[in-house]
Amino acid sequence: MSSINCPNCAGNIEIPKQSNTVVCPYCNTTVQVKTGEIIKESYLMRLQFDIKAIREKTFSWAAKQLGAPDDIEEKAEIIEKELVYWPFWVVEVEAKAEYGGNQKIPKFGSSTGLTKMGWIETYEKDNLDMEEDIFVPATKDTPKVLESYIIPTKRKEYFTKDTILEQQATTRPIQVNRENAMKQAKKKMEKILRDEAYEEVDEIVHFSSEMNIPAVFLVHVPIWHIKYKYSIRTYDAMIDGASGRIIKLAFPRKMAFRAMVFTGGILHLVIGGGIGLILAYVGIFVLDGLFPTIFGATFGLGMLAFSLRFFRTAITLESEEEIAS
Repeated sequence: MSSINCPNCAGNIEIPKQSNTVVCPYCNTTVQVKTGEIIKESYLMRLQFDIKAIREKTFSWAAKQLGAPDDIEEKAEIIEKELVYWPFWVVEVEAKAEYGGNQKIPKFGSSTGLTKMGWIETYEKDNLDMEEDIFVPATKDTPKVLESYIIPTKRKEYFTKDTILEQQATTRPIQVNRENAMKQAKKKMEKILRDEAYEEVDEIVHFSSEMNIPAVFLVHVPIWHIKYKYSIRTYDAMIDGASGRIIKLAFPRKMAFRAMVFTGGILHLVIGGGIGLILAYVGIFVLDGLFPTIFGATFGLGMLAFSLRFFRTAITLESEEEIAS
């Protein structure tokens, strides 16, 4: 189908490619394409931050990041901007789960209590009772960083195309219908429950869950997509226009900071690796014990990971990124 008649006002609605849900341009009714069902719970988040406020907030936040240039607030310049209302399904899920699994507990079995270590396996079981709002992207080209973004939905209002047009914003076609959104929400909730169970046990032997969905609604979230210039390079940013939250921000690092980080990486590698080797040597050749050896190897590998991260930050000339969690 390329168009349908609105079930509310009978107006002709053109259907964007691969869209499962459309909005009537005459009465702002949200309609499911395949069934013709009216979705009454269709909202958008109220835009609270215009481009002027976004500029101030973005560069003020960037200036506070470790190693960022001191003059970024004065010299950074926005060269491209786009306000996009990204659609999400918000699925309220009530879930109960029962699980049982095996948990390993360390056992020290020698006169010193530290030279040899074993494990005791015990069986534990418990119940979980959780309520979550699960956010499911309603369009397939949703940016990766937005897929895990927690959307504040307190300032929502009913969706109208006039609001989008007044703000010179755009939307994206809704390609995921409500039924698929509910299925995805249940899968996400299942993972949340299992992750919670794995906090208590190492291996899940038995797991069962029951889920109820009391509410589902559609919400469009205004996201500013910014490209700005500092010195001779350009950087990208994504900011929530409803809450002002920085979702993703790329920014430059000062060369002095990179030199300091590189030195820190060398110190981590030399000192940490040395201590790790000493502990491993003592565990193998002096105490003949498992615990010092494992601890030394783990400590050494941990310090190596830290030093590699330091080197990566110092060597790369590309922008750093901060992503809100």
